[in-house]
Amino acid sequence: MSRIRKAYETRFRHLLRQARARRLEEGLQRMLRRAQALSSKDGTSLAEALSHLDRRLTAALRRRRSVPQPAPARFFCDAGLGGLARWLRAAGWEALWQPAIDDDALIRAARQHQAVILTTDSMLMERRLLRDRIIPAFWLSPALGVADQLAQVFHEFGLVRGQPRCMACGGELRPVEKEALRDRIPPRTYRWLDEYFVCARCGKLYWHGTHWARIQRQLGRMTGS
Repeated sequence: MSRIRKAYETRFRHLLRQARARRLEEGLQRMLRRAQALSSKDGTSLAEALSHLDRRLTAALRRRRSVPQPAPARFFCDAGLGGLARWLRAAGWEALWQPAIDDDALIRAARQHQAVILTTDSMLMERRLLRDRIIPAFWLSPALGVADQLAQVFHEFGLVRGQPRCMACGGELRPVEKEALRDRIPPRTYRWLDEYFVCARCGKLYWHGTHWARIQRQLGRMTGS
């Protein structure tokens, strides 16, 4: 828990600087005491209370901005966030991910692709390139499940759902004539459905069946949209 708390302290300092707090350390300690009180009152973990305050302060700062901040072009999820990458893609956002990628390779790749790093590694956030925001990065508490991770990323960056991308690789889904895919479509599906899509990057086939509908409903619950 000490690493999670330290990561939130770093995060809150950054947000308080954005809010132009005059007494930064006093404001930080006030937020930590508030989180402790919220945890005791609601019977939640301290990590959940800290996450709740993080979302509230982020929302307050966004309301104060006269010019909305543009959403990132793409994200690069660390090795432990493969599930989050899949759901970001389903929500229409380009999310890169490589299993077992180490920190140095992740930083190089994010810089190459001009991507925002998403990570649960508080030690990674201490790297100079991330700490000084030369490479943009956002830390997520490892205590969060995938649904809460997705909701927090949407909240942090003001995202809205777009056209779904391939959940396997993040490529663009392009409509393809049904007849051209006849050999790839299950016979029963071919008889009742006419609209099909193929990933421009990996070639995976998609259609708007019951599984697709279930994913869209779940996305609605996870993102509140």
